[in-house]
Amino acid sequence: MHFRLKHIIPVFMAIAAMLTIGCSRPDEKEEGKLIKVPLRISVASPDEQTLQPGSKAGSQMDPENLNPIKSLAVFQYDGEGNLRNEIYRDETGSYDENLFYHDYTQGGTSPGELSVTLDLALRTGSTTICLIANMPKEECDSIRRNCRYLYNFQDFQTEVPYENMKELSKTDLGEGHLTTSYMSGYYQGNIQSGETLSVTLGRLISNFNIGIIVSDEHSWNYQQPQEIKLQLENIPMQTFVFPPRVSDYEGLDIPRGTFREEPMQVSSTEYTRCYYYVAAFAALTEADACRLRISTTINGQNREATVLLGNDEPGTPDRSYNVWRNSNYTFNLRLVPKGNKKSQYKARPGEIIVPL
Repeated sequence: MHFRLKHIIPVFMAIAAMLTIGCSRPDEKEEGKLIKVPLRISVASPDEQTLQPGSKAGSQMDPENLNPIKSLAVFQYDGEGNLRNEIYRDETGSYDENLFYHDYTQGGTSPGELSVTLDLALRTGSTTICLIANMPKEECDSIRRNCRYLYNFQDFQTEVPYENMKELSKTDLGEGHLTTSYMSGYYQGNIQSGETLSVTLGRLISNFNIGIIVSDEHSWNYQQPQEIKLQLENIPMQTFVFPPRVSDYEGLDIPRGTFREEPMQVSSTEYTRCYYYVAAFAALTEADACRLRISTTINGQNREATVLLGNDEPGTPDRSYNVWRNSNYTFNLRLVPKGNKKSQYKARPGEIIVPL
């Protein structure tokens, strides 16, 4: 009896070891294997963050002009957060370092695409695939060199391509227009044979649609404002490429700039509208909020007001001044004569009262 057990136990151990090896080898071989994966990329419609749905700036850019995918850079990080430096055309492993960046403008002759499909050979297993659209190749090359780990990519901030900013001073951001719209998106999970991955891109910036009307229900001492000047201040000049958390902004010193002061004709019969493009950011305090400065001259006196803009309207408890990416914000402002108690003015649905 003891003799048989002495020999049977090693036999069972050997069989168990063989079974364990037989079960583990396919997974080991599958992990990190190069397979072809269709990658479908589309562009998300902006979220509407508005007090009055339906109002739209007449000069606002159409999605066909703002959102096309002109170029696309692909970054793959493995389950441990290491950058896979190679991007392959097929399973043979034919290497071409330029394949991580794709041009959809045919050398500048086409406006780009609203959706694309890439057939790339990617590494199987746990992964994070990060996509950046419309960013110059030189900057994407720099990201690939400097973001060797996923946490580097998640911490990376890019300069927002405000129109004419390169020719202006460091804090003068022009009129609030863009030269192009950067977008990003990511997939996080497992890559396996036979599946198609889908990634939706979102703009790194948001649109401020600002409408202004003059109240005719209160006395302006015989002179209503007909022309005002607007200036949007405290604008972030950089933003995260990877979708950030609010905590990512703690202790972060983001460079700020100001859009040019612009004149605007206003009336008491209809809203006059303008729009700006603003980088997404989290405002941890009121001091971080975007500020709209409104000034005019009434009866020879200079009048000025400042409106803080963000997710919540004035009076909201624990008001949030955050600006989320890929969103359209509509702000409707009603100018009223300053001097009376603000409580005398009753805001209409979707309006912000601005004493001036």
